[in-house]
Amino acid sequence: MDTEYDQTATLEELQVESSQRKRYFQVDAMKAIMIGLVIMDHTFTHSFLHQFGSPFWERISIPILMIIMGFNLGNSSKGINHMKLKDYYTRSYFEKKLKRYFIPYLILYFIHGIMRLIVTLGEIQINSPATYDSAVFRYLGFTLFYGPGLWFIPVLFGTILVFPILHFYFKKMPSTTFFATFCIEFLTQFIVLMILSTNQGNILGVFYFLYSVFCLFSAIGMGLWLSIDHNMSSKHNVVIWILFPISLGYMIIAMIFPGLLFFPIGDYQMFYFPYSAVIFMCCMKLIPENPKGTVSEFIRKVSKSTYHILLAQIFYFSIVFQFFLIMTDGDASTLDIFDAAPLNYLWFFPLNLVITFGIGLFWNHLEEKFYKKMPEKRGYQKIYAFMLTLAVIAFAAWIIGQILFFFVVF
Repeated sequence: MDTEYDQTATLEELQVESSQRKRYFQVDAMKAIMIGLVIMDHTFTHSFLHQFGSPFWERISIPILMIIMGFNLGNSSKGINHMKLKDYYTRSYFEKKLKRYFIPYLILYFIHGIMRLIVTLGEIQINSPATYDSAVFRYLGFTLFYGPGLWFIPVLFGTILVFPILHFYFKKMPSTTFFATFCIEFLTQFIVLMILSTNQGNILGVFYFLYSVFCLFSAIGMGLWLSIDHNMSSKHNVVIWILFPISLGYMIIAMIFPGLLFFPIGDYQMFYFPYSAVIFMCCMKLIPENPKGTVSEFIRKVSKSTYHILLAQIFYFSIVFQFFLIMTDGDASTLDIFDAAPLNYLWFFPLNLVITFGIGLFWNHLEEKFYKKMPEKRGYQKIYAFMLTLAVIAFAAWIIGQILFFFVVF
């Protein structure tokens, strides 16, 4: 049920109320499963998983996580239709986002910086990830030592600037905004196609657009749409069911005839997202709403730690793939000890889950303890003020970096 707000309430008061909105365990469960699938995506080669139909069950991780972000955005501050757009971009809003995304990111950036320094000064031979090791990616927000999943960092950073606008217009014009997310994503993909068709060598220009929030916009739009009503049988979701067979058919054709469908680019795009939206609705219906017990509490903790787990797996896999294994993805020119002997995956995947989840959960636990004790410890307050200042500088540098990247590449 929507909460009715006092028209004279301040934004800060509304943010406090919206933070107490209903929390869906189904969403927590999906987040926990999807971050597990992200670890799987970076453990197995894509060619190995593809033979088992991975687009239909494993590659749904990022689409569903983006749908969840849209769903949570739509459920935040419901009823604030009187607010002006400028009221969204407050100091408290930016502080909250920088605290959430940039402060943990800076810790990873610092660690990766030390690793890069050791490798450079020690002249240590590593398995360079080729294109991704280019310094120009620093403009997008990549750290100094590449790890799988870094491409998602600029997407998350982009949501800081875009989500308030999206939320503002969705509350006023939900149908129009929903449609607009598809148009914006289509336009972004079309620009990528034009770059590929006019300048085959400008792969960095392709990444500039593919690694932006706009290439995942329709998934966010579907999450926003489902925040109004996620019931599978609702008339409100007829549009999702109309898009579903188109999505499923596209995915089947892409699975059987790889390379036939060249537009849009990749499998994180609008013709894949409706399929994930239906899975989202199914999970919202089938997963218990508020279970109790040790397992459900663990799932909630994992859900709260998904960003830290993402950063942890970037760090962990940066070590694994640059010092020990080669990211071949089935390349026949390089010996692949896992695809050649698949039984090795039986210990490698669980090991990766334990390490990445363990680091991420512990990291989030320490962070929560830090912020809990901060009000009564002046030293903690000074550390936080310092980190927040660095986060502001990093955020400003990232925004400037987007502009510089564009001029450097184009």
